[in-house]
Amino acid sequence: MAAQEPEVTTYPQKITFGEMRESGVRDVLIYCRDHRCSHHVETNADGWPDDVRLSGIEPDFVCTACGKRGAEVRPKFSHARMGTG
Repeated sequence: MAAQEPEVTTYPQKITFGEMRESGVRDVLIYCRDHRCSHHVETNADGWPDDVRLSGIEPDFVCTACGKRGAEVRPKFSHARMGTG
């Protein structure tokens, strides 16, 4: 019986930090990749170079709550204003 290859998970390529900053967003939300953990942090993204993709740094994170490797990095958009004025 042949050995099975490990399952490789691919994630979509995301925007660069430069593109994110051009849209006026300076902070990111970083979520643990393990949906059972749901630990997250918010941080300023000014330390990352403009040409780096958000998806490019996701594998580097290790959750400080559960110890799992991998994260979901998202721009922290401001809250939408409700109502008609």
